[in-house]
Amino acid sequence: MRIMFKRMIPAVCALAMLSGAGCAENTDSSSVQDSSAVTEAPAESSGDDLSSAVSGAAAAPRSETGERLKAVYDILSAGSYTFECELTGTNVPEAIDIIKIVSGGESYQLQKERLGSHGTVTFSGKTYDFDYVCGMYRESTEPLQPGIIEQIVKGNIPRTEAAAADDSYDVERYTYTGDTYITAADFFFDKKDGHLVKYTMTYTVEGRDDIVETRKVLRLDSEADTSVFNAYFADTLVNFDSMSEPQKLGFCQGLCATWGITADEMFELGINSGNLETIDYDTLFLLIHTYGKLHGGAEEDSSLSESEESAETESGETADEPSAAERDDSSRQQLTQSEALIQ
Repeated sequence: MRIMFKRMIPAVCALAMLSGAGCAENTDSSSVQDSSAVTEAPAESSGDDLSSAVSGAAAAPRSETGERLKAVYDILSAGSYTFECELTGTNVPEAIDIIKIVSGGESYQLQKERLGSHGTVTFSGKTYDFDYVCGMYRESTEPLQPGIIEQIVKGNIPRTEAAAADDSYDVERYTYTGDTYITAADFFFDKKDGHLVKYTMTYTVEGRDDIVETRKVLRLDSEADTSVFNAYFADTLVNFDSMSEPQKLGFCQGLCATWGITADEMFELGINSGNLETIDYDTLFLLIHTYGKLHGGAEEDSSLSESEESAETESGETADEPSAAERDDSSRQQLTQSEALIQ
């Protein structure tokens, strides 16, 4: 994703480095996503390429992809699918639902955060990021990133023995080892029909507590609702890149007032009222989704548009937040994860 994937929730990047949010092929968060999309490795990873030598894996690794995961990859690589999952984890205060729909070269991903929904769509050769919380969209030039499953299969990530067997499911584990981090992906399949039930990503970085994410698969099939490949959001959202600096200043001031953003919170991200007119899309997105506050009865996105509601997908965040610095760090990771989230 784009924003989602970029910032998203920890990462598959580490896998990819077996690096975001996603649930589906490629898909992040929160400020996000899996969607669904592979994301950045938890802080300080070395960024080794998937082709780098893998060493130190828990048991004798096998290079071939397991039969169960290969079956899932076949669905995702067939060219048309819908993949929806629910993300929870140590760095995900509230469950995040992400949906990704793909048909040929067109794709759509939507996720709902604590404040509302945002997503990305690619059609007719163009890609757009849209955010109903901030009321803005932009055309993006960033290439779509492969999802977790695609990275594992195409990158020949070694299959290793699961640390603890779960008799309730057939389990396949894949482990990528970098210089200072390890990313382990455990896929849980139904013993009867072999469908993917859930998968967990465990990110281990030297000197830090493990980050664990679980993606519960809500839907995975070869159907795709092609009606979502459009730019209807442009009817109600503002084209961020087309605004002049004075317009952007007024737009940002209005957003900060609406979502209760304080000067101290802006300072946490190196922003002040004097440079709002030159703020970029990603920084504004991060500011609002990290520090935005719901107002009494306005919970559950009272501002969702009809097109957003019909798309059905959502995610979450917290009410009890740690320190500003911790929230900022967590949000940055979630934003990235969510994107890569899905796959």
